[in-house]
Amino acid sequence: MSQISSQLQTSALTKDWTPLGSEEKEAETTSDVSVTYWQDVRRRLWQNKLAVTSIFVILFILLASVFGPLLTGKSYDAQQLSLRNMPPRIEIQTAADGTHFYIHPDLKVFLADESGFVGEELSPVSAQLKDRVFVFEHNETTYYLRFSDGVKFEDENHQPLPYKRTIWNQNYRLGTDSIGRDMLTRLLYGGRISLLVAFVVTVCTLLIGVIYGGVSGYYGGNTDIFMMRLVEILMSVPSVIYVILLMVYFGQGIFNILIAMALTSWLGMAQLVRGQVLSLKEQEFVLAARTAGVLPFTIILTHLLPNSIGPILVSATLSIPGAIATEAFMSFIGLGVMPPMPSWGILSNEGIGAIRSSPYQILLPSIAISVTMFAFNFLGDGLRDALDPRLRT
Repeated sequence: MSQISSQLQTSALTKDWTPLGSEEKEAETTSDVSVTYWQDVRRRLWQNKLAVTSIFVILFILLASVFGPLLTGKSYDAQQLSLRNMPPRIEIQTAADGTHFYIHPDLKVFLADESGFVGEELSPVSAQLKDRVFVFEHNETTYYLRFSDGVKFEDENHQPLPYKRTIWNQNYRLGTDSIGRDMLTRLLYGGRISLLVAFVVTVCTLLIGVIYGGVSGYYGGNTDIFMMRLVEILMSVPSVIYVILLMVYFGQGIFNILIAMALTSWLGMAQLVRGQVLSLKEQEFVLAARTAGVLPFTIILTHLLPNSIGPILVSATLSIPGAIATEAFMSFIGLGVMPPMPSWGILSNEGIGAIRSSPYQILLPSIAISVTMFAFNFLGDGLRDALDPRLRT
């Protein structure tokens, strides 16, 4: 019996020198590459397809707003009254001799080419107002523009022109407004103004809100009570009311609306930062900094705020759509930037008067506002998920 147990112990201690198979080798292989927090944040952000798409949309809007007005070759305030309310897509009618015509909604007749470029305006040689007919002549041929029952352009035999096709407006890609200004240039320039207001207000929100909330949360006590009661009193009234009152006092203008929005947009950021600082200031690394004699303001800047950067970034990103909407609303009601300088709110205000005859004039700025706000919201949601350490895998 003792011999059997000794044999079992010997066999158990005997090493097996049989080479491992390929599958066993791969199963035992581990990687020694460590992934930092910010590398993991970037990886998870790039896995969010909606957030990545939003990044490219935002970059496209930024580049188009900055460089687009330089490439259109037109000024945002240049007027051409003869081509006012000209839609992005126009109908070109071709006569039997190959002459192309464009019939303007204001009952004007223009010569055009087959690509969609509108040229010289034809003047009527006579007008039969009783029959509601304008008579035109071109290349020794008579044409009739009837507007008794709709608008009809007829040849000398009182027959509609044989060829019609709808193509893009080559003079103004997105049409013109009610006084003949290029909608594309005004839309791009308006994006520049709206985004400038949004980003400047967001930077002011970060600077004021982060410092105010950090000081309030770090010192606590009566200082925190006084500072937060002041914030709560200011937040009891909607921020739009403050902005309207300030704009009435300061007057219209881009700098005035920047000041008015910056003075009222930091309240939510201050509350957020204060809560983050309260949860972090009793941590060991903060106590160690205090023991070492580090100044309170240095502790806030170098220890507390960097550890709160995630919620701060998310809140700042999500505040940009709110700033865009506020600026658009203020410009829409006539308390924003001063015309003729365009912004998306001013374009919406100008387009609402022609919503039936020229709906594109209000649709274009409305779509621009909506797409930009959706992009920043989706990006903010993606950042919130990527920066959450509880979701780290």
